[in-house]
Amino acid sequence: MYKKIFIAIDNSCHSNFCIDLGIDLSRKLHSHLIGCHVYDASLHQKRFRDMEKGLPQQYQDEKVLHRQRELHTSLINMGLKLISESYLDVFKNKCLKASVTHEELLLEGKNYYEISKEVQKGCYDLLILGALGLAAVDTSVVGSVCERVIRRAKTDILVVKNKRLEGKVVVAVDGSPASFSGVKAALTFAQMFDLTIDAVSVFDPHYHRVAFESIAKVLSKEAGQIFRFKEQETLHEEIIDKGLAKIYQNHLDQAKCIAEGRGVKINTILMDGKPYDQIIKYIHNEKPSLLILGRTGIHNTNGLDIGGTTENLLRLAPCNILLIGENAGVKSENAMNFSDSRIVPEKENVFAMSSYNLPMEENGELKSIDRDQELCTESVGKGHKLVIWTDEAQEQTERIPPFIRGVVRKKIEEFAQEKGYCEITVEVVNKAKAGLMGDSMLHKT
Repeated sequence: MYKKIFIAIDNSCHSNFCIDLGIDLSRKLHSHLIGCHVYDASLHQKRFRDMEKGLPQQYQDEKVLHRQRELHTSLINMGLKLISESYLDVFKNKCLKASVTHEELLLEGKNYYEISKEVQKGCYDLLILGALGLAAVDTSVVGSVCERVIRRAKTDILVVKNKRLEGKVVVAVDGSPASFSGVKAALTFAQMFDLTIDAVSVFDPHYHRVAFESIAKVLSKEAGQIFRFKEQETLHEEIIDKGLAKIYQNHLDQAKCIAEGRGVKINTILMDGKPYDQIIKYIHNEKPSLLILGRTGIHNTNGLDIGGTTENLLRLAPCNILLIGENAGVKSENAMNFSDSRIVPEKENVFAMSSYNLPMEENGELKSIDRDQELCTESVGKGHKLVIWTDEAQEQTERIPPFIRGVVRKKIEEFAQEKGYCEITVEVVNKAKAGLMGDSMLHKT
């Protein structure tokens, strides 16, 4: 799992927790540990220059100042290097005592920058760093170095807040590839440290209700009629809220299936509300020693360094946190690519609400399938035909409100397959609209 582990060291209590946890992982996974400390001599040199104007008169001569600068630079560089080596000696001695393979790495420069650069180029499987460092005060929750490294490093990161891994691990599941990689990581940690696993999934229908209430306040009577507001609201309540619950329950069922495949039983908990708020309440109640979640979630877009839920939990959760990195975003081996933008498998033509894909049963009931791991296999493997849309037909459905567009397109596809159409044209869209869904589901076109 983790064969090459980077440990950030600064001689703080959290740093010592990192060393201990790294050694525990190395013993169980036969990992190679790299302990690294970064010191910044240039910072002290700059500070000395800033203070020169305040020195007594006898030190203001340029020759004297030059000599003092050289002396200060030499002493600072030597002193910081000796101190840094002493920090690494603590790491080395613990590793030798535990008989784990290791090496020490001493870097000079800005700490977060040098750590991030080394992790990116060093092909490490895991980065372990303390949530806080030597400069922490009572009100600190996450140190600046920790936060900056998390936003830059792409590998899995174990953020250490205490040195215990015992009792329970909680894994947050939202249907993203990273969350299912988190489930697999939870299984490994549970087996290594004899932990029980709680998989939690939180869906948030409340935001959409608030959005509808906000829309109602600003829509004119004429706009409300065009938008068919009351019909949309009813559809939302009947399909979206219930659909979200089914989607997230399916994610939990899939997590349980993954665990059963490894012979491990897990507890699954479905909650509704603001995800980070519900998860933090659960953590405070259950007191796990480890929380596992993706660096980003189902709403991830290109360039996002950390998701909002993850960022809040990073600050608020009192336990250790394992962030699953970008390597989890690799597509499943079952995933397929289609070069023709008009050829859309069922995987893509499903109900898209806040980035969640919701396929429909033939009887109109909602079902949810993990889109990256199962849906493509289900639709193609069972002989379902791919659906071809004309550009005009796709353009026509673009006028449908986004939160039901996926449902409508899915219904149109089902109609086309049932009637034997090989291509979905504007005419087919109109027939499906009139025959299956009724005009209330669509704008007049």
